[in-house]
Amino acid sequence: MANQSTIVVATNNPGKLKEFVLLLPNYKIISQNSLGITPDEELGETFFENSLQKARVANAASGMASLGDDSGLIVPALNNLPGLRSARYAHECATDDENRQHLKKELEKLNLNQAKAYFVCVLVFVRVPADPFPLIATGLLEGTVKTTMQGENGFGYDPMFYPKNSNVSLGEMGADKKALLSHRGKAMQILTKKIEGFASE
Repeated sequence: MANQSTIVVATNNPGKLKEFVLLLPNYKIISQNSLGITPDEELGETFFENSLQKARVANAASGMASLGDDSGLIVPALNNLPGLRSARYAHECATDDENRQHLKKELEKLNLNQAKAYFVCVLVFVRVPADPFPLIATGLLEGTVKTTMQGENGFGYDPMFYPKNSNVSLGEMGADKKALLSHRGKAMQILTKKIEGFASE
């Protein structure tokens, strides 16, 4: 595979970028932002569609293998929101804290101080322009969101999210521990095997 050792990550989220650097130690990770690539507006109706779009845009602009990531928090009690709008839940340019506070408010409207939830991550790896067979991997992390927030690590909804059978939030975990059990970590384990499988052919 051309440029096998370099992957352009199609995200402008610094938290995600740090996780990809940690999860892909054998590859040189370049952010699309560092290459001046402007992402298209997300118009997909699924995580997969958005992830594929991100990867294709980055690949077309850079000419290098590119990784798209679309992920989010799903809370069934809130009609599966924040979902695709996880990064823009409070409003279009919301900060992480604004999104967390909005989620807290929506849960409290239902008189809930916690609710079942899960994080989902869909990764799409595009090797060449018009790649007819992009590599796809999905990761899922079950748990509970709580209106009480603990920890200052991670990003997004991490301080509110408690993985199943865990008494600490993702925000209280170290980066290495989170990487092992997170939705993104699980998806990356699957995708890495697929990338290496193609590279060895």
